Amino acid sequence: MTYPPQSPEPNPYGAAPGPGAPGPQQPGGPDLLTEWGAKEHPGRPKKINQLTQLLWGYVALSVLMVPLAIVAMMTAPWWAATGFVVASSIVGLIFHGGVAGTIAWFITKSRLGVFGAQDPRVGLWVGYGLLGLFSLGGLWVGWGWIAAVGALVSLARLGAVGFSFYLLSQPDVLHYLRSQPGNQPKPPQVPPHGYPQQPPAQGYQQAPGQQPPAPGYPQQPPAPGQQVPPSPGYPPQQ
Repeated sequence: MTYPPQSPEPNPYGAAPGPGAPGPQQPGGPDLLTEWGAKEHPGRPKKINQLTQLLWGYVALSVLMVPLAIVAMMTAPWWAATGFVVASSIVGLIFHGGVAGTIAWFITKSRLGVFGAQDPRVGLWVGYGLLGLFSLGGLWVGWGWIAAVGALVSLARLGAVGFSFYLLSQPDVLHYLRSQPGNQPKPPQVPPHGYPQQPPAQGYQQAPGQQPPAPGYPQQPPAPGQQVPPSPGYPPQQ
């Protein structure tokens, strides 16, 4: 016994037909690491990928300092300030990781227009400058081998910040950032019917062709024997 061929379902995913119906997920779509810039994104220029990868490498160095500080605390002599080293590594992770992750989010999500600058790199200059200042603080922390490791990590951070400044100064990076709609400053808000006009002052009627007196200057009194013309709009007094 044979069965007639069945026609395919118009929508095999069970959703209502239309442009908003979900389709099968593409196997070649970018994953989370690629979307956030930790891995090279094929839709972004090479130098933009290098910017974001340097940021996540900066975060990785900050994470590395925490277990190293814990090991240094466990093997340190009794007179060493171990609590300060561990606390500084945790605080450094919060500050370094928070600023670097925020910069990466602004770049990958094209949200640099919130700063309102014509040049989308203004917010990035400030963010990378903060990372450079934070990196200087790790050059003189700790004792013995943990101080040497901390100095090397800080030098690596400063190198990443310096190379990022070089990448930001490249014309193709500026062209890409300006080409993203989210990096453009928002135009000023204008009322839907325009700005309201001010009504004329009450009790003043201007004759046709007569120029109003300049503001701030009092009117000169009439000379003796000169007749003063009646004000327009009022009947002459008998």
